[in-house]
Amino acid sequence: MKRLIALLLCAGTCYCAHAQKATIKGSIRDTTNKTNLVNTTITLLRSSDSSLYKFTRSKQDGSFNFSQLDSGQYGILITHKGYADYADHISLQSNSNLDLGKVMLTLKANLLADVTVRSQLAAIRMKGDTTEYTADSFKVRPGASVEELLKKMPGITIDKDGKITAQGTNIEKILVDGEEFFGDDPTVATKNLQADAIDKVQVFDKKSDQAAFTGIDDGQSKKTINLKLKEDKKKGYFGKIDLGGGLNDRWNNSVMFNRFRAKKKFSVYGIASSTGKTGLNWDENSRYGGGSNIDYNEDFGYYFSSGSGDDLSYYGDGLPKSWAAGANYSNKYNNDKQNINASYRFNKLNVEGVGNTITQSLTSDTGKNGAFYNTEARKTFSTRFRHSVSGIYEYNIDSATSLKLTLNGYKGQSSSYSEYANVNLNGYGDTILRSVRKNTSDGESDNLKITALLRHKFKKAGRTISLNVDQLTTNSTSSGYLYALTSKPTEGIWKDSLTDQLKQNNQHISTLNTKLVYTEPLAQRVFWELSYAIRTNKNDAERLSYNKSAGGKYDDLADTLSNHYKFDVLTNTAGTAFRYNGKKLTASAGSDVAFQNFNQEDLFKDTTFTRHYTNFFPRANLQYKFSGSSSLRLNYNGSTTQPSINQIQPVADNTNPLVVTVGNPLLKQAFRHSFDFGYNSYKVLSQRGIYMYGNFSTTSNAIVQSTYIDQNGRTVYQYINTNGNYNTYFGSGYGMKVKKFDFRFNVGLNFNASQYTNFVNNVNNVTKNYAPGMNYSFSKSKEKKFDIWYYGNTNYNYSTSSVNSSVKTNYWTQYHNLNINIQLPGKFELNNELEVNLRQKTVVFDNNNNVFLWNAYIGRKLLKDDKGMIKFSGYDILNQNKGYNRNISSSVMTQSNYQTLTRYFLLSFVWNFSRNPAGAN
Repeated sequence: MKRLIALLLCAGTCYCAHAQKATIKGSIRDTTNKTNLVNTTITLLRSSDSSLYKFTRSKQDGSFNFSQLDSGQYGILITHKGYADYADHISLQSNSNLDLGKVMLTLKANLLADVTVRSQLAAIRMKGDTTEYTADSFKVRPGASVEELLKKMPGITIDKDGKITAQGTNIEKILVDGEEFFGDDPTVATKNLQADAIDKVQVFDKKSDQAAFTGIDDGQSKKTINLKLKEDKKKGYFGKIDLGGGLNDRWNNSVMFNRFRAKKKFSVYGIASSTGKTGLNWDENSRYGGGSNIDYNEDFGYYFSSGSGDDLSYYGDGLPKSWAAGANYSNKYNNDKQNINASYRFNKLNVEGVGNTITQSLTSDTGKNGAFYNTEARKTFSTRFRHSVSGIYEYNIDSATSLKLTLNGYKGQSSSYSEYANVNLNGYGDTILRSVRKNTSDGESDNLKITALLRHKFKKAGRTISLNVDQLTTNSTSSGYLYALTSKPTEGIWKDSLTDQLKQNNQHISTLNTKLVYTEPLAQRVFWELSYAIRTNKNDAERLSYNKSAGGKYDDLADTLSNHYKFDVLTNTAGTAFRYNGKKLTASAGSDVAFQNFNQEDLFKDTTFTRHYTNFFPRANLQYKFSGSSSLRLNYNGSTTQPSINQIQPVADNTNPLVVTVGNPLLKQAFRHSFDFGYNSYKVLSQRGIYMYGNFSTTSNAIVQSTYIDQNGRTVYQYINTNGNYNTYFGSGYGMKVKKFDFRFNVGLNFNASQYTNFVNNVNNVTKNYAPGMNYSFSKSKEKKFDIWYYGNTNYNYSTSSVNSSVKTNYWTQYHNLNINIQLPGKFELNNELEVNLRQKTVVFDNNNNVFLWNAYIGRKLLKDDKGMIKFSGYDILNQNKGYNRNISSSVMTQSNYQTLTRYFLLSFVWNFSRNPAGAN
């Protein structure tokens, strides 16, 4: 009897528990044909973390039901192929019996352009590790660019330079329908493609070619955005024309045309501007060997010099005039076994300007004897142009073998003319040196990099072999004149010294790399990788200076300023690594060992110097995915940096007689240890995101500049090796949408610290720099009414140098940007942008450099569907813009002011055009 009573009590308890659970039911119907929809997917997502809770499919009669549901907040998403998604937020109590009734789905083909059938929830979906945004769910003004569309999407931010961050990580690639667009330059697509051409925006981590091939995660990935085009945009053409002109020689004209037909894509663009627009991307120079001259090869794990530094970007210094054009073609054929993507670009940039610079240099002396000041006034003009090409060819030979060929290259010319006037002052304000000089230069440069990747998979899953070969060739030549008159007081009398020389520079770099990689599965999720690589790097640099002889010709070779030097490096590398690829955890650890031979040859002195190194390159990485939108990564990497030939070549560069740089043939290679981490979590339904990142790196035998400042303030730099250098940075951010007030905000913290060791007048100098900061942003919009977007940051800089610890440099900087776009009656549109730069004065830099930059335009929409606009724009309406830059480096602090674009007005016509086979315009 007792057992019976206990059984009844247990049954009653289970019944009560069952009664406390919630249920949902309903049925799915077609709005047009009034028929039941079978096999429709109904998904429940937890609002707290966007994770999947339950899903089901509709039955033959279109009905569905969920039972045994916990109480809480949920999102429900209903999808059926060919139909618009249905989404809603629901709240369940412990005893809820929710009946959704008949849920009507509409065919996508029947949707009207001005009818929104998606909620904000349906606009965002998680597909594995991919976050997918439905473009039409984010309303933007007619004619808006993809960049404006991305600003509307939760978790994506864009700064004033167009650089994109998604869920706390910088976007490195933007693809269009999975293909590179104009050589993988991110803002080509974001600034020039129309928002209404985009169907889906997909954000994901793109694995390296090697990882995608082997299926073994190697820890190398790039945060990527893929723009999926609407079907009708793949069958016609679309583009944008922007024509604008004004007074004071200001004009800005651009055109872009895209014709897509199935798998064929063809695009062209052209730009002519005097307002600072030089191209369609922010980092073209680094991708093609210009700019910094230092690239990192991820496949081979080394740094290499690549290019002449012929940078065609404009950074605000001077008044620019630019012309640019490009074409891109891609196609898949032979049943998608072969794929080609090729681009051509032309850029030309003329810049003229004036400016002045003040520099404070510290020595080990105390008080006013330990400081020197240099003031410089300058006038410059430069003209540069470049032809660039890039291409990718992929051939899937069979199901197991593939070939990928990549080509990047450019050919360019440059010409420049500069005038300088310098005055050196001691700490008491007395003039101790002055000079005037003129520099001219004409040069040519070319660069070509070709890469081949051959891969093969064996029948056993995870067993692969791949061969990677790349060759880089860079040539640069220049010729110019230096005319410098330097004066200094000697016993109360100013004495002059004249330098009148012809400068000729020739440099050739050739690099050939070959790497073989074999992978073998050891267990279900454990893999072993074995690799071997050989690399040859040949550098040949000739720097010649000729004095002007009595006959008026430049034929007197200046031996102390001339040299011909060769620097060759041969590296053999063997490596092994073990990888674990789990569903949530991926990890790897391994090391390479490299045997390097340095051969340095001074052809002027007929001397040869050889060195041999054995290096270990340990590496380890770990990534744990808590969910599809939350992960933690930890990485360690050891790497070497070889000195460049310019740092080694034992000859002085006296282009500026007051600042001379000398190479050091005894330089050793530097070794860098780097640790970094990153955490990212994003909840799609609540639109809440949090991220953290950090890095610490320390360098042994760091290559730095030793500084010698003589009694006249003349500075001589020479490259040396030192220890004690480190750099660290940390950042975090939090963003969310406040649904009650319908706005989004983000806030972030960052901190940078570094220690830089060098020598000043043979005294060890340690410079420490600390820079905490904070950033914040806010956005709110109302469809067809207004858009508000704000971004700001506040940073503090504190710096000391041990060589003269009595001098401390600390100051605040602030940046604020507010953009308001208002839709007015009568199809008028008003846009205002206010950019504020606040820079605290210091003892040395005591002039006011605050800038309030106000830009605005008013426009009237024209043509069908508001595809056109005529607008009147004003730039720097308050006429306050200033060119400004402040740098702190070891014992030298510099502040520059330069001529830049100031107030101008433009009258423009903008037309976003399109046509598909159906004839829609």
